[in-house]
Amino acid sequence: MIRDVIQDSHILLNMSPKDWQESIRLVAQPLLKEKYITQNYIEAMVNAVKQYGAYIVVGKGVALAHARPEEGVQKLGLSVMTLKDPIAFGNQENDPVKLIFCLAAIDSKAHLDIMRSIVHIINENWKINEIVAQKNLMDFKKTLEKIEENSKND
Repeated sequence: MIRDVIQDSHILLNMSPKDWQESIRLVAQPLLKEKYITQNYIEAMVNAVKQYGAYIVVGKGVALAHARPEEGVQKLGLSVMTLKDPIAFGNQENDPVKLIFCLAAIDSKAHLDIMRSIVHIINENWKINEIVAQKNLMDFKKTLEKIEENSKND
């Protein structure tokens, strides 16, 4: 579950980055600051989008920034950011993005539960809208918990 991995300090709400590159760098800052990832990992995430396109936009309005573990992951972590104004990443089907996750996976298996939880969120637009609408940490966490509990029953 997302709430089991994410720390309060890894939740950024109602942010205003100027473009997709800045949004990736911004959502990654809590993980960098707490040494979950290195600066190299952030650059690898940005470069991957430049090289392969906006494949990290995994659902309507949702991006999952990540890179390969060997590019600078030091421990499993997740951060999340909601955007005040949605940003285009270059994915015609799912732009603009209003919710961004940054995943630091230490290997190909450790993050599967987190991925499952993210999929449960992005499969219904109302869940994304409800999460993005939260303006303070307490409400964000309550909303995420409620959505994750509902997903267990799906």
